[in-house]
Amino acid sequence: MTNTRTTYKPTGAVAVLLLCLAAMVTEAGDLYRYRNSEGNLVIDHQVPPEYVAKGYEIITSSGRVEEVVPPQSESAADAAGQVPAETLAEQLEEDQMLLRSYSTLDELKAAGERRLEQLDREIEIIESNMAKNRQQLQQYRERAALHQFNGEKVPDTLLKALDEVVLAQRDAEQMLSLRRAEYHDMEQRYQRYGERFRELTARRPNG
Repeated sequence: MTNTRTTYKPTGAVAVLLLCLAAMVTEAGDLYRYRNSEGNLVIDHQVPPEYVAKGYEIITSSGRVEEVVPPQSESAADAAGQVPAETLAEQLEEDQMLLRSYSTLDELKAAGERRLEQLDREIEIIESNMAKNRQQLQQYRERAALHQFNGEKVPDTLLKALDEVVLAQRDAEQMLSLRRAEYHDMEQRYQRYGERFRELTARRPNG
């Protein structure tokens, strides 16, 4: 009886995509289970490029299935070919990070809340320092105005102190702007993490 060997030959953008995904799979520490061209189950630390589109399972060293990646249809492969392979590779890397870092959605949400609380505390500290700077600046200006009112030269030490507070306030304003932008980005990131984590864990078989 002659065995028929089936060879999957991706072309064009799909080939680049599969090679990129396979490279990402190679870097992962989990084990991968797939069927080769003879139909035999293979467990390895990587999935060859020609088998990626046929689907595979991510399993632990004890054999527990972490995730099931379904086979990719031809229409899906064509559509995937329109997406930059680098983007899909980054998504795969992020997916692996989420599955390894968090066991439940609640755990992920708690991690996000801790990061946001830390940024919120930093923002509060910056705002507090800015309030102190404004108060100090007002005092220095009043002292300088008093010297001028009395026809006296404003001391160099006072002028230097004024400059230092002005610079400190300017730096604080820039830092506050950065931290607020970081807070917004972090909030959006963990919202996206949560949505993606739900999608990934929904693929896992029960039990």
